[in-house]
Amino acid sequence: MSTRRAKQIVYGMFYLVLWAVFIAIVWFAVRLFVPSAPAVAPCTASTCAPTSTAPISVSPVVTFLSSPGHYTFLAQVQDTDSDYAVSYFDYSIDLEDSSGTILQSIPENSFIYAGQTKYLVVPNVEVSQPPVSVSLSVKDAYWTATSSLGTIPAFTTENLTVGGTSSTVSVGGEITNANLSVTHYVFVDVIFVGTDGSPAGASQTELNDVAPDQIVNFSVSYPQTGSIDPTKSQVVVYGLK
Repeated sequence: MSTRRAKQIVYGMFYLVLWAVFIAIVWFAVRLFVPSAPAVAPCTASTCAPTSTAPISVSPVVTFLSSPGHYTFLAQVQDTDSDYAVSYFDYSIDLEDSSGTILQSIPENSFIYAGQTKYLVVPNVEVSQPPVSVSLSVKDAYWTATSSLGTIPAFTTENLTVGGTSSTVSVGGEITNANLSVTHYVFVDVIFVGTDGSPAGASQTELNDVAPDQIVNFSVSYPQTGSIDPTKSQVVVYGLK
């Protein structure tokens, strides 16, 4: 090998080493001064909203024949998640025949706070064919952190009165908003109880924009089936701020 060729090889290796050193310096500089992506905290029950409607448990539906061709439906739902409320959820009352075929599906919506158990009342719906069985299914749920929706609104009921005619029974009274802010949607449910102590019907009225400490009158009526004892009626109030 000639001396000139040997020098070319040495110079070539020298430049390769320089480039390798330069690339290493640049790589370490980038690693040192460019921040890496922050570590993602693992998802836990208290930091991630549910991804399904599973935390909403549903009781069997109680069905009442409120008038010829019309039914009223009563059920209870519970949000078993203590960290997340449901600001809005879709559900349906499904009426089925003896084979399980859905004869009619009644779409509704509601809300529920974290850890809350509440009634759902669907009153006096026209039904084309008497069902053999009735069920409630929750379709969609929009989960909200409890800290965003706040605590369950509180109300007091006073001066309850009962009345009615030969065809209807009614319960009225006053509710007071015991919260520090306006409650935009207030639902007053009345569970009418029979002489045997079991539910015999249900109905509901809605009030809007009830201010703190405001007293509002309400009245809820239901067809008199002949077995309702209005003095045993249960009044429950739900609100969404």
